[in-house]
Order: sequence, then structure tokens, then C-alpha cells
Amino acid sequence: MSTSAHGTRSHRSVLTGFTAIMVGLSLIVTACAVVPPVKDEVATTPKKTNVSVEVLYARGDTGGHSTQKISLTPSPDGDFSIDISENEVSGFGDMIRAASWNAVMVATVLTGASLSNQYRFELDGWVDGPSAGGLTTAAVLSLFHGDDILDGVSMTGTINPTGTIGPVGGIPQKLQGVIDSGEFTKILIPAGQRNASGPSGVVDVVALGASAGVEVVEVADIYEAYRHLTGKELPVPADAGTPRPTEEGYAKLKVAADAELAGYQEAVADFGALSTQVQEVAFGIYQDAADSADRARNLQSQGLQGGAFTEALYANFLMRATTEAYTTAQLALHEGTVALVARLSAAKSAEAKFMAFLDQLGTYTPKTLPDVETLVTAYGNAFEAYSLLIYATDSLDILLENADSGAYSSIESLLDDAMAPLLLFEFASVQVDAAKAIFEVGRDNGGAPIAEDIDLDAVGSFFRRGADANWEAFETGVLKGAAERRGVSTEVFRNRVMDIDLAVALSYTAKQTLGSLQSYIGKDEPNAAYAAMGYGFLNYARNALHVEKYYSNGVLDENFEVVGVRSEVALTRALDLGKAQVARAVSVLASKNTMPLLTVGAFEQAGVDRERGFTEKFSAIQNYSGQFIMARILAFVGGFPAEGYER
Repeated sequence: MSTSAHGTRSHRSVLTGFTAIMVGLSLIVTACAVVPPVKDEVATTPKKTNVSVEVLYARGDTGGHSTQKISLTPSPDGDFSIDISENEVSGFGDMIRAASWNAVMVATVLTGASLSNQYRFELDGWVDGPSAGGLTTAAVLSLFHGDDILDGVSMTGTINPTGTIGPVGGIPQKLQGVIDSGEFTKILIPAGQRNASGPSGVVDVVALGASAGVEVVEVADIYEAYRHLTGKELPVPADAGTPRPTEEGYAKLKVAADAELAGYQEAVADFGALSTQVQEVAFGIYQDAADSADRARNLQSQGLQGGAFTEALYANFLMRATTEAYTTAQLALHEGTVALVARLSAAKSAEAKFMAFLDQLGTYTPKTLPDVETLVTAYGNAFEAYSLLIYATDSLDILLENADSGAYSSIESLLDDAMAPLLLFEFASVQVDAAKAIFEVGRDNGGAPIAEDIDLDAVGSFFRRGADANWEAFETGVLKGAAERRGVSTEVFRNRVMDIDLAVALSYTAKQTLGSLQSYIGKDEPNAAYAAMGYGFLNYARNALHVEKYYSNGVLDENFEVVGVRSEVALTRALDLGKAQVARAVSVLASKNTMPLLTVGAFEQAGVDRERGFTEKFSAIQNYSGQFIMARILAFVGGFPAEGYER
């Protein structure tokens, strides 16, 4: 078995992806009193129906602006929808179309707006790119709050799920177009981009604007942007401080973390039975699992049982999957490809295990918001496991076909390529076990009830489309352009990225398999809407992070690993606002006598990750985003989505 650098890099990329997967393995534990259904909290009613903004664009050495009109009306059929109208052929490019969807999604989450609204976007001219996301979000928010967009003010910057403004390109050109038009007095740009790259080099855009009488202001989030664009403040819930578990929840988490650490020690013993050669090859992964176990113990000593459970869960299942994968590799060294073929045949039993878990979830009847959180998280994790299984099985099939055609000169060279999909195959199986463990910890713990008149299908559909909108923003805004620059198709480049970045592979596979899973569950089944929420919860934040990583702020190496950021300011603000958004959203739930421990586990885990390397910091952003979305899902399901988010 080879210990080449190529093999090591493959293994490391798998681990990076699985760390992102484990962000979704959150849990729920609550021990709160049940309160009556809330009837007086309704979705925000818009105070305006129309708004116009000037969207900035770069073209060549300069730029320009196009008028975008946004209108809002109740949907005639009660279905959430977005209509696009343009007065030029392809005036709305794919990227700005995706950005429009994202803007409406974020604005809805930040207001608790009705999920049966119809939005219409009209554009004068040609514009493309995600950089109008922040401006469009502010415009939609202004409809709900009844505020006017000030004359002579515009902005450029993407929008992220928690409301941070992401970095963009072409700022000097856009500003030059603004100056040439003479129609603007203030332009907002993403924080950290004062010194931006243009055609002639780095430009201090604040100084450039000042020289022409245009004030250029850096903004880090939608709250700052809205203040400058309207002169008004966006409402936010009161911050109740750091979420803490109840005593009952604390005890339950500790027992769960102890059990996972015990499982980890058993897996370590099994790993020790492998040959010395195999242990040496797998040592890097073993060390990652050991580090997670050490962090779990450290967090336990600090009384952070939620974070300890997440780290212990990761250590246990990483060690189990690694031992199984390298046991197969050890057999293959002696038996040849027959060992790999035998393991691949186990895909049927792994799929049956997954389907049995889905059937179990279908029999569970949630009664409270914590029950909903448990069920939604379980569905999300189950779908993730299935996506892993499909992707790994397809990859192994291709490798074995290549082996049969004589593509490999030795079993060692085959194993060098096979270890990554083999590990993923084992991860898929153990992730079902992880999802079961989380489900058992979180189920049947009391809390506020589900609203009696809530349209669960509308909630599920909305957040499912939110995930898909973020994927489209990534596909059209990042992959398509990168493919064109390399002279290949989007499909070819996407596959290249998927081979290296597991998180991207999972997002794409999840989108492709969702339909078949929904068919299996049955659209008329009571829990079908919760399954859609599970897909949306897990993929909304992850797909948005792809844009943050590949387009907005990540600096990547040749293996698409994050080695730096374009803006430290944007990174810090994303972490700080994400943390605050989760705390605020949970404070709303706490006011309804519901304190979900989902946030505790994820919150504590994010607190650990944000102090580590760039990859982990991006995982923390995804973690905060995902838990913010989960908290908002619960507010919608509970019937109080606008609580704390309206004046």
C-alpha cells in the first residue's frame, strides 16, 4: 500500500469533508414546560409593495448601474414564488437570479415574513453576478418595515445566511462608473475591501470616492448596510447571552459523551489489531480521531458537554470507519480486488440500514418544538448518510471497472486511489449510527408545542428551496465561471471539485437524490415536511459556505483547501455575527419556554473551531449559519416567526 503524498492528500481531504458533515450531526435535548399554542404571533405583513434600487456592475475598466424594481404581493395560489422580468435578452444573468432568491430567503428569515408571498424582480438592462445580494436583501427588508431607500445611495456585496456582507470583485470599476454618472453621494462596500484590486492595480476606493465627492463606506453586515441605505435600524431580538443547557440536558449530554468516548476506546483497540504497515499508513487519520477525543475530554472538564458530545461522536465514528476501511485494505493486500468487491457488495445492507432508519423516523410523531428539531436533524443526517453512500459506491464502482480493464499495475496502486471512497463508504454506515445516537438523546423532551394551524409543507418547501438557491448561486456564480476560464464544461469542472472537496460532492449528490428519497417517504406522509426541512437545514448553510469559501473570502491551494482569507475583517464579522444571530434566535425560543440543546452542542463546537485554523473557522461559520436556520425553522413551526424581528 502506497504512502505517497498523493494518497496522504486524498485522506486529508476526506477528513476535511467529514468534519463539515459532523457540523450537521447536532443534537437536541430540552427539559422545559409545555406552553399553550401561540395564536397572536403572525408572520410580518409588508408595509410597502414596491421598491427600486440601483444595482452596480463592472464592465471593462469602468462600470455602471441598472434599475431593479421589486414588488411584493400575496401569492394567488398561496405558494411562495419569485418572478423575473427583464427588458433585455438575458438581462438577468444566472448569478443575479440566484442572488435574488437568496436575498428573499434571508429577508424572510430576518423578518418572519409569510411563506405565501409572491415577489417580482424587474431589471432595466444587463446585470449578472452575486454582488447585488446585499442591496437586494435590504430592498426586500424595506418592504416589510416600510422604509424608503435613500436617494443617491447604493452598494455592492454578497449576502450570507446570517446577514453578513461578503467580499466581491470589481469595486474600483463600479466606483468609477458611479463617479462618471454623477448620480450618487454614498456607496457601500464590503468591510475589509477599501484597498481593492482593479485593472491598474490596487486602489484605495475610499480615497478615490472622496476625490470625486462620493462617500465610500465599508459595511460588514446587513444591519450596517440597512442603516446607511434607509437611515433606519433593523429590529433584532434581545440577546439573552450564551445559550446554556438545563441541568437535565447537561446530565443527558454527559452520559452521551461518555458513551461515545468509550466507543472510541474500543475502536482504538480494534485499530491496534491491524498490521504495523497498515497502521502507519492510517496514522494521520488515527491522530485526527485522537485529537478530537482529547478535545472532548477537555470540553468535559470545562463543563461544555454539548461540544464534548460532538467531538466524542466524531472521534468514535471516525475511528470506527477508519478501522473498517483499513481492515478491508489489509485483506486486499493478500486477496486482491476480491476483498474490495466483497466490501462493495455490502452496499445493499448499508442501504437497507439507512432505509430502516427512515422507516423508524416515519413512525415518530413530534409534539413539541424540540421534537421537531430532533426529527429535522435526524432526517438531515440520514439524507447525508445516503448521499455519502451513493457517492462512495459510485466511486468504488468506477475504480473496480478501471482495475478490470488493467488500469492498475498493482493492488497497492489501486488501494492508493481506493482508500478515499472506501473511507467514505464506511463513514456512510457509521453516520446512520451517529444519527440514531443523536435521535435517541434528543427525542421526547418537552417544550413549546407545534402551532395547530401551521402549514408544515410551506415551511419545508421554503427551506428546501433556500438550500437549492444557495446551490444555484454556487453553481452559476463559481463553478460555471471557473469552468469557462479553464475551457471545460461546468460538469467536468464540478466533477473535478467534487473529487477533491467532499462537501461539494455531498451538496450535489444530496440535490440529485432528494427526489427519490422524498418518493420513498411519500409526499402525503405526516413527516414528509420535516424531511424537507432536514434537507434544507443541512444544505442551506453548507451551500452558502461554498460561495463564501470559493468566491467571497477563501484563499485556496491547488487542492481547494482553505489556506487564508481575502479579508480578515469579513471573517471575524462572519464569526461574531453568526454567534450573535444564534443567541438572539434562541432567546426567542427561550421566551416560549423552549431551550433546545441543539444550539448548545453546535454553539460550543463552533466556539472551539473558531479558535483553530482557517478550515475550522469556515466550519464554525457553517455551524452558526445552520443553527440559526434551525432556530428560525422552529419559530415558524411554533407560529411566532416575527417575534423579535419587527418594530
